[in-house]
Amino acid sequence: MKNSKKFLLGAMLLTGVFAMAAPASADYYRGGFRNDRRELYQDRRELVRDRRELYRDRRNGASRAEIANDRREIWQDRRELRNDRRDYRPWWRW
Repeated sequence: MKNSKKFLLGAMLLTGVFAMAAPASADYYRGGFRNDRRELYQDRRELVRDRRELYRDRRNGASRAEIANDRREIWQDRRELRNDRRDYRPWWRW
């Protein structure tokens, strides 16, 4: 009787440990890191595209409002890229 209680308690403890570890590894198995890299790549491409648009507008003599809008988009893209990079870094590199 004493051994069966110890066995049952051990099984419950082991199940609890696995239940806690499962959510931590779930993102890794779904390819979360690849999605993060893809998001960083897309942010970089968007930033380059907006910079080209700004240079093209300045060269073609666009209005001040359009140039200001392009600059605002570039700042927003840079902020998104910076935030995504910070989210991508492992916790021990902060």
